[in-house]
Amino acid sequence: MFDQVQLTELSNRDKEKKFNFELPLYIGNSQGVCRRDILIQWVISQSQSFKHSIKTLELAVTYIDIYLNCFSIGSQYLELLGISAYSIASKFNETEAIGQIKLQNNSGYDLYNDQEYNEMEVQLLQSLQFQLNHITPSDYLIAMGVSINESISSLIMFVLMDFEIYKHSQIVLAFAIYNFQQDQSNIFTDRVKSVTQLINNKIQKAQDQFNLDKNENDETKGMEQNQGTKKKIYKRRDSKKLKQLA
Repeated sequence: MFDQVQLTELSNRDKEKKFNFELPLYIGNSQGVCRRDILIQWVISQSQSFKHSIKTLELAVTYIDIYLNCFSIGSQYLELLGISAYSIASKFNETEAIGQIKLQNNSGYDLYNDQEYNEMEVQLLQSLQFQLNHITPSDYLIAMGVSINESISSLIMFVLMDFEIYKHSQIVLAFAIYNFQQDQSNIFTDRVKSVTQLINNKIQKAQDQFNLDKNENDETKGMEQNQGTKKKIYKRRDSKKLKQLA
């Protein structure tokens, strides 16, 4: 089932994740969402404009987390970090490389100048020690014989933007994703089972919140429609009264 030789090779090349959990960007709010997750969500939304592989997005997230544990950064430069990391990842991983992706505000003006983009790229490369080839969950999944289809890519994206899940090692994430999809928990360790359950709980929570928001929107629309219907009824009644008076 699994290519054990390739899995072992990937594991030997893989780099241990190192996080400073005391950094403000990794500390969640009352809903358990940290600013790092918001940044990754934003990067994922930006990546939808390109026909790039999930590996490019995984690399960009890896670069971002490594940078955050090497350099201090102000909130005004988080988007610069995100888009620069994605640009570097695409240059490294894609066959048709794109240039530096530049951000603009709603008025069409550049958010950052060329010097700021250049300085951010240099800092990113320094934090990475110029090592751009990192092992990601999709690499392990491919060695497991998993086809990286839209469903798997969506699941990987979900994992990338939730630090509580993503903080685990890449191989554990890959096994948990595989376990979640295949439900073969009997062959995995307790740690993998635990992360699988965490993914399941998070997805269920997100689905419940989506359904709740949808119901609230439907109720709001219903109330608005009812108000509109009442207004029409009142207008009709008023017009009848006017006709009678006439």
